[in-house]
Amino acid sequence: MSALERLALYGCDEPLPQRLTLRAGPLSFELVGGRFGPVHAHGHEVWHGLAFLFRDVGWGTPEPVFEVLSHDIEGEGFVLRLRGHIPCAPEDVVGQPAEGACIGLDLQVRGYADGRLHCVAKAKPSHDLLSNRCGWVLMHPMSAAGCAVQVQHVDGRISASTLPHEVPAWPPFVAVRSLRHEYAPGHWAEAHLPGEDYELEDQRNNADASFKTYSRSNCMPRPYVLRQGQSWTRELHLRLLGQPPEIAPSVATPSLRWPLKQDAAPAMRLGLAITPDMTRSPEAWVLEVLAQWRPAFLHLTLWPDTLSDAVDGPGLRSLLQAAGAALRLDLCGPEGLGDGGPADISCRALAQQLARVGVVPASVAALPCGAQAARFLRQLFPASAIGGGTPHFFAQLNRLEVSGGEDFMGFTVCPIVHGADDEAVMNGLQSLPSMLDTARSRHPGRDWHLGPSRLSARASPLGRQPCSDGQKRMALASRDPRSRGLFGAAWLLGHLAAAAQARVQAVTLPALVGEDGLWWQAGDAWQMTPSAVLLAVCSRWHTLQNVLLHAEDGLHTSTPRWPLAAITGHNGRGGRGGQILLANLGAQVQTLRWSHGRPFSKWACLDAESWLQYLDSPTSSPWRELGDCPVDLALPPYGLVRIDLHPLHGG
Repeated sequence: MSALERLALYGCDEPLPQRLTLRAGPLSFELVGGRFGPVHAHGHEVWHGLAFLFRDVGWGTPEPVFEVLSHDIEGEGFVLRLRGHIPCAPEDVVGQPAEGACIGLDLQVRGYADGRLHCVAKAKPSHDLLSNRCGWVLMHPMSAAGCAVQVQHVDGRISASTLPHEVPAWPPFVAVRSLRHEYAPGHWAEAHLPGEDYELEDQRNNADASFKTYSRSNCMPRPYVLRQGQSWTRELHLRLLGQPPEIAPSVATPSLRWPLKQDAAPAMRLGLAITPDMTRSPEAWVLEVLAQWRPAFLHLTLWPDTLSDAVDGPGLRSLLQAAGAALRLDLCGPEGLGDGGPADISCRALAQQLARVGVVPASVAALPCGAQAARFLRQLFPASAIGGGTPHFFAQLNRLEVSGGEDFMGFTVCPIVHGADDEAVMNGLQSLPSMLDTARSRHPGRDWHLGPSRLSARASPLGRQPCSDGQKRMALASRDPRSRGLFGAAWLLGHLAAAAQARVQAVTLPALVGEDGLWWQAGDAWQMTPSAVLLAVCSRWHTLQNVLLHAEDGLHTSTPRWPLAAITGHNGRGGRGGQILLANLGAQVQTLRWSHGRPFSKWACLDAESWLQYLDSPTSSPWRELGDCPVDLALPPYGLVRIDLHPLHGG
């Protein structure tokens, strides 16, 4: 892949990680960069992945870097030896910050013909380092929810259970020494985890499509110190129990059938995030885009240090008038709201400021909220819907102890909390419906709003965020280069499809400008992203719904036929003038069968080729118009397809 293609797909020229395929009898998996997996047995996913990871004081996860790799095939097995290091931030060093701190790392993974894997890691810190965790991490696939599991604990007890369907707020299994699970009907696998206390938690809490077993109990003190020059060794043993299953059947070609099978949920409202900076003398082009897109609402988030003086009232009114939009206002982290203290004074001043310019918020959320804060906000904003939840991730909502009295609740989605691997980021889209099912069960009777959500983390509830120049993939960073590429647009379409499937009432999209905005500054000019191209289509729709994709046997599924996502909407009167937007969420070409075909539909593609042509000639369309729809649509890596339905067949 050329540097220009990487720029179009990923928004940067960062090289893709090297991949090495490994086989041990019936097992097959890959080493991708510094992580392994998923691990399959004859096509059945057994484990979702494994890695030796360091979690810093802010719960950031720097990726291991391996300088030496030795791979020897031994019959139907292998021996893999890796030598490298985990780079650490200067602030991780105890005492005075120091450049060049790292953890030296030697890994050996041996695979056997009978499907056993023995993993040994030896680590040695260069300095005294503060750490929240450092050791092996083993993941089970999200599809294992509901599967039988047997847990041997560190005291020898054995408990039998299942992996949960709903997303538990806290680890369902603690003090773990080994785990057996049924990965296919009648077929079991075992993971033995000596040397430390392990726990299993549900990573759907953080938009990952997996369960994770990790070393060092959360009940133990943290951060703790890894001593300079003191090495330690940790092992991980995996094996299949009994004979592996038959080879899994190949996945049928997905298809779109006419009439479209759409979710019965009501259409979502789409809003745009705005920042306090955007309210100060809004630029003319920003007002023009808002006037064209006409989002349902603009979503303004204020943090504790910006409650009273961050917003320019007339500028905010200009943004709302240009968009013809309602205002959602989030007040994040005001302590003691409603008890007469400083937070109340700041909120009253803000309400007066908005009243002076004639702005009445349609909705106001205190994050978190609760009965006392809700009563106070209803008095202060009597015409507004009142919301609660968290400005952070579902994990924080799931552990929320303060709620009650809200009309709606919300949280944001960030897919790079634990890692920035391309495949993991896209796979995490599948976890959103589980989050909403759990949220509705625990907080019934509310509407649900998502966002502002994006690839990067706008803020971290866990501590400091890693420094990022926006040119590399980095876990928990506030900037992610893929937001500027086709990858970011494909993820955003997948997010909209998952949100529609989860029946949320509203979704907040990224801001037009700012960190990882829909436009980015290239020199003195503002450059549109592929995500903005996508939303320019959606903004003209009167409805937005998820589209159910079919297998060739005619059976449809309630989840996207992976790795494809599809949404549909109408931009004409009476439901005519329909369009379908499709995204390839993977790095390989995908084929979709479109049974409706010509002459009832036209199609266009947004891919690396068309995007690079657009960058060379910004007055041209970024879409490559391809004429009548064929029976088989080829979606390039992270490509988007727009299907324009004939007006007589668009309803």
